[in-house]
Amino acid sequence: MTRYDYKYQRKQQAGALRPQRMRRVSRPALYNLLFGLLVGLAASLYYAWEIAPVQYVDNSPHALRGGDAHDYLLLIAQTYAVEQDIGRAHVHLGTLALEEPAQFVAGRAEEMIAAGFNTADIRAMAVLAQALGATTPAMDPYLR
Repeated sequence: MTRYDYKYQRKQQAGALRPQRMRRVSRPALYNLLFGLLVGLAASLYYAWEIAPVQYVDNSPHALRGGDAHDYLLLIAQTYAVEQDIGRAHVHLGTLALEEPAQFVAGRAEEMIAAGFNTADIRAMAVLAQALGATTPAMDPYLR
């Protein structure tokens, strides 16, 4: 038999080279993987919340989206209803960069009346609109 006798080589190697099945992953390996994921998650949350949190810089109320701007306007109206300081209300309304704040407040009060908002919120908005010099007939019941 020569070195090129493939049948002989196959018989010789048949017993030695059997394909092995893949073993299942052991429990300690799974525990180590889970532990590593939890440590990584904890470390990333600590970094994001404590070491380098997000810092908002140079944000102003005029950059708010529609619903958030309406909420901010309601907060201005509620603050005016408590403090009765029209100068401060003008300053806060100025941060919204509105062309005609009185008309905007009156329009928002009418929208709130039509949508059926809370009576106290409508009253605060109507009082601010009246202080700014813009009233409508729809606001009259809330100004008494």
